[in-house]
Amino acid sequence: MVNLELKVFENYTMQDILGEAPQLSKKLEEELDLETKNLIKNLETKTKNELQSILLHHTKVKQEITKFSGAQALNQAKIEMFHIFLDKYIFQIESRLAQS
Repeated sequence: MVNLELKVFENYTMQDILGEAPQLSKKLEEELDLETKNLIKNLETKTKNELQSILLHHTKVKQEITKFSGAQALNQAKIEMFHIFLDKYIFQIESRLAQS
C-alpha cells in the first residue's frame, strides 16, 4: 500500500501525483520546473549526509511512482511528467555527491 502523504519535492505528495488534482497542465509543468530548479540550487548548501538522505528519500519516491506506471485508471502523462523532474533532481543529487 502506498503512503499518499509521501513528500515529492517540497510542495507535492503522492496524492498529488496519483489523484485527479492538480490537473495535468502547462501551469503544473512550469511549477514543477521552477520547484526542481530551486531544489537543485539549494543542493549547494547541503552537507554530504544531507545529500545522501535526500537521495535515499527521492529514490524511494521514484520506486513508488514507478509502481503505478502503466496503471490504466491513472493519468500516465502526469505520472511521467513527475518522473522526468524527479530524474533530473536525482541526477543532480548524485552529481553533487560524486563531487564531494
